[in-house]
Amino acid sequence: MDVVIGIAEKIVLSCIITIGWCLMFTLPKPYIRHAMLVTAVGVGIKYSMLNAEIHLAVSTFFGAMVGSFLGVYFAQQCKLPPKALIVPSLICMMPGITAYKAMVSMVQIGYFGFSMDLFVLMMSYFFDAIFVISALVLGLSIPGILFYRRKPIV
Repeated sequence: MDVVIGIAEKIVLSCIITIGWCLMFTLPKPYIRHAMLVTAVGVGIKYSMLNAEIHLAVSTFFGAMVGSFLGVYFAQQCKLPPKALIVPSLICMMPGITAYKAMVSMVQIGYFGFSMDLFVLMMSYFFDAIFVISALVLGLSIPGILFYRRKPIV
């Protein structure tokens, strides 16, 4: 039960972030609920997979991909460009904490001097952030590759 409450809490907080990004991207008011639904599904999948002990990058990929498919569907229904719904909805999946920890480790190496432990920690955070960003980009691009091709796949 605690797991479900934790996931619901993360979904609600992510939806609050989505509202802010929708306002910054000037998404019309009637479509904000669609963006919040995309956020809820994408973030819910991501954190459900994380609770099943699946790697952060893999869970981010599947959450972004499903959210992106849902965003394309809603964008076609609402006659909006897909990126207008997808980007503000899934921007909350960016790896801010891991990137911040990588930068802090880098500053600590500069301040305290080189230490192999700090270097390994910095590189670990750095690669985690890079892999999550790559998974997010791949998950967001798959619907565009499948639906908006000018040439047939085969």
